Amino acid sequence: MKKIVQVFPQDRPDAFLPGWKKWADKLIILNSPEEADPKIPLIVGGNLVYKWVRNWMAAGRPCFVTNRPFLGSQLHKKRVSWRISVNSFACTKLGTMPYSRWPTIGLEKHPWKVTEIKNILIGPPRKTLGAWLGTHPAEWAESVKKMFPTSNVRIRLKEGMKGKGGRYQTLWDDFDWADLVVSYSSAITAEAFWYGKKVISPGVCPTWVACDNHFDNWQDPTEPINRDLWHEHMGWVQFSNQEWESGEAQELTYQYQGWPTEVQFPDNPFSNKPFLIED
Repeated sequence: MKKIVQVFPQDRPDAFLPGWKKWADKLIILNSPEEADPKIPLIVGGNLVYKWVRNWMAAGRPCFVTNRPFLGSQLHKKRVSWRISVNSFACTKLGTMPYSRWPTIGLEKHPWKVTEIKNILIGPPRKTLGAWLGTHPAEWAESVKKMFPTSNVRIRLKEGMKGKGGRYQTLWDDFDWADLVVSYSSAITAEAFWYGKKVISPGVCPTWVACDNHFDNWQDPTEPINRDLWHEHMGWVQFSNQEWESGEAQELTYQYQGWPTEVQFPDNPFSNKPFLIED
């Protein structure tokens, strides 16, 4: 099988292209998303603000979806790694992991810290919730809050948090306070789960490989049995800039997640939302 992929360069950092050129048998450079061949895997950024990205995924077309890493952003001032999912926004399926890549994340593993669910943190994503649900983050957070009328609930909105410094300045304090963290397809649930807290994400999230994604058992403080396996999964879905530039990230992704035209969409979030698709 020849590895042929296509990319719209304006959607991706220039540093991505050399690694893809080294790894792929052919890299097709597009002048616009409209030029893309629907049968050839497309490298897209996970910015769902762009309608063409949502349209591509909604149609079930093959893609490599890249975005900022789920874990480790607090360690560096600049972006030094990126995550990737095949035909998925958040890589919600476990693959075969022949060895551990967790050390590449650069983080310690936290013990489970929840013994009962008293405090609940709701932290919706700032930019993409409108793409997912057509609603404002504050409105969604208030609607979720009503599900916990007898609990202590804190809503964490990203408005006013400038850059990573502003975000992480308060994040750990919020995690220390919370027993349960609720969001919708946001990295905050991955970070909270790593930190040792229970999480729920109704929207696609990498924690789905270890956690329930519904509210039926929100009061259960038990550590999920696949949490340690989830740590290993994280090491196989995000890679350093050096790994991207060498083509190693692309090859390991192919080994772990498969080729887009041969992999089903495990979590197509737009297939039942035709109002998001524009002709």
